Amino acid sequence: MDMKIHIRTILLKSIPYLMSIAGGVILYTGAIDNAPTENLRDLIINVSASLLSIPLVFLLYDYTNSRVARQMKKSMANSMSDRLNLVMVNIIVLLREMMNVRSKLTASGLNRMLVWRVPEISARLRITPSMLDRLHRCHNDLDNLLFHDSQHNIFTSEQTQILSSLARDMTHLINENKFHRNSRVSARYIASLMEHILDWLDSDSVSALNFQQHLTSADTTGRGDKTEK
Repeated sequence: MDMKIHIRTILLKSIPYLMSIAGGVILYTGAIDNAPTENLRDLIINVSASLLSIPLVFLLYDYTNSRVARQMKKSMANSMSDRLNLVMVNIIVLLREMMNVRSKLTASGLNRMLVWRVPEISARLRITPSMLDRLHRCHNDLDNLLFHDSQHNIFTSEQTQILSSLARDMTHLINENKFHRNSRVSARYIASLMEHILDWLDSDSVSALNFQQHLTSADTTGRGDKTEK
């Protein structure tokens, strides 16, 4: 539907240009064969040349602007994807520290961790004030990315929904540890966070591949036991 609307918009914008070009061709053809005087013929030819050249200039301008806009959007998408991958790595590293996971972070180890349930998370969980501060910074970074995306529409609607849910659960986890500190409730929010991370990895294969590259260069060593179940 969006593509049809886009094509219709382009066609509607092109109508004045096409009419101008057609008028230029008609005037030129008529001037060559039917102009009563040479001066009048030259005048009509000049007018027809203007009718032909002006829309061509505007069409070239629109085409150039369109290419520049596409390139800028592509560059912005790559930049936001890199920033989002970094935020995700920071969140995962922090969750590992909260759950006392010290082993080297690998893709297989991450997949196992992300499906832990509330009882196991609750038994491992320990959230310090410094961890809470880092969680707050990660939340702010994610909020900033969502704000920029609302202006440029880089993420898909599915990704936006997943990331918004992730930010909401981060807020709940922060508030829980500021006011109540119930480890069982915190474990439920962390389980939900990890589920959203899995959904995000499944939503875009390109993002998942880039994320794997970020994992290899990240400092992902936490504090605690050395096993990942």
